Amino acid sequence: MSRALPQTRRILPASSGTKDSLRIAAIDVGSNSIHMIVAQADTDGAITTLWRMKEPVGLGRMSFPNRRLSQDAMDRAINVLARFHQAALQRQCEKVVAVATSAIREASNGGDFIERAKREIGVYVRVVTAREEARLIYLAVRHAIDLRREPHLIVDIGGGSVELIVGDERGATLLDSRKLGAARMTATFVKSDPISESDKLMLLNHYDDELTPVCEIISDLSPVKAIGTSGTLENIAAMCGGHAETNGDGLAGVIERSRFEKMLAELVGSRSKDRTKIRGLDDGRRDQIIAGALLVNELFARLKLKRIHICPSALREGILLDYLNRHLPDLAIRREVPDPRRRSVIDLARRCDWHKTHSEQAARLALRLFDQLKPLHKLGAIERELLEYGTMLHDIGWHIAREKHQKHSMYLILHGNLQNFTQEEIRIIANLARYHRKAPPSKNHAQFASLSSSARRLVTFGAAILRVADALDRSHSSVISDIDCKIDDRQVKCVLSTRSDAQLEIWAARRKRGLFGTVFGREISFTLGKK
Repeated sequence: MSRALPQTRRILPASSGTKDSLRIAAIDVGSNSIHMIVAQADTDGAITTLWRMKEPVGLGRMSFPNRRLSQDAMDRAINVLARFHQAALQRQCEKVVAVATSAIREASNGGDFIERAKREIGVYVRVVTAREEARLIYLAVRHAIDLRREPHLIVDIGGGSVELIVGDERGATLLDSRKLGAARMTATFVKSDPISESDKLMLLNHYDDELTPVCEIISDLSPVKAIGTSGTLENIAAMCGGHAETNGDGLAGVIERSRFEKMLAELVGSRSKDRTKIRGLDDGRRDQIIAGALLVNELFARLKLKRIHICPSALREGILLDYLNRHLPDLAIRREVPDPRRRSVIDLARRCDWHKTHSEQAARLALRLFDQLKPLHKLGAIERELLEYGTMLHDIGWHIAREKHQKHSMYLILHGNLQNFTQEEIRIIANLARYHRKAPPSKNHAQFASLSSSARRLVTFGAAILRVADALDRSHSSVISDIDCKIDDRQVKCVLSTRSDAQLEIWAARRKRGLFGTVFGREISFTLGKK
């Protein structure tokens, strides 16, 4: 299996996004820090990383082991999330996807955080399961590194949990998560500074209980290389002098076992205040690095590893890739349909299993009628566009039921999350679809009455045109190729050019011309042109 989305590593300014690309922000609300990556996905599948942001908030430090977020930690995290969200909007992101892991997942008041994020910032934070977290990390590493068809061990040491994954380019064989994160283990076991022998022994006994069964499984899978992600492992690599810039293979450093063991001996005997002088160690990790390093030592010994390679891609990249993999049709549509308003309409139509051929034919005929009847209705380009979209969506109510499908169409449009339209424009499109059959527009209908007078005028004229256009494709066979309208004081004569027999279309159009006559003050007739 080849990697689905090739990575590009150019850095682009904020104004460089194109109409057919998608700019997205992925936010990881972790136990130690909140991370955000902003990337641009192009229709050819290339992903360009534009910005990265990170800020420590210590949610895990405050919530482990009592499993409750403090007010201070929650306030700090909400403030950071708000800044990141604002930065994403300033960088023209169309989508912000946020995920939270163990600190929020296990906190008794984690739901309060999610509600605040939604209420105060407008960001929905999705809490992922431990297994889902492992899967997202796997996606990130597989995208960044060529795993080939050989099993690789992937280790991610977070604040609350540790993910242990074995997989190759085809898929993951093992997705395991253990509650062994550095912040959790520090809060639970490390009560002394420097760490005492008794604290260290209790911690190592806990590692033995948790790691023994999963390490046996990993050994049986015979991974050819160990890859580490996350800040803890990046810090350890830097402390060992093994941190380097990525060299094109997706890796950004290495932890050599011999160097690590020497560093660990010095680290275990150090005090927290002295660790601030250690090169490569983030100050926010100085208290929990002991627990993280002892875990790494266990993995080296139990799995007989010689080194752990560092991959800079982690959960946030996995969030991004997972979203894009699930929305590849959205990217394809951007190349086909560069206009964002039209693209949003087509997206809704597709979600409602529209009859594409009929809807596009009816829209084409409606626009042909609109253009030729302009001396009568005197409507402009915006009104023309809204008529087209109302016609394209007029039948999506069939997705719910045939009976009263015009009302179902209105409901789906009103609640279909159409983008780049004003609320009144959405109501206009919905009303146009509502009145393509049955009762004519009426102020007794709440949705129609709520429109402005100009909008009601558009819906009235548009519905009259839409009914005729819809009827002229009664067979859903696109037999009408063109319409030529002749207007006089009493009537509109429509001469139809056809590809085949059109008697059913003429019959249907004559049955649905009543509103047209009332609105335009002229009878409308239909005849076949010369072949």
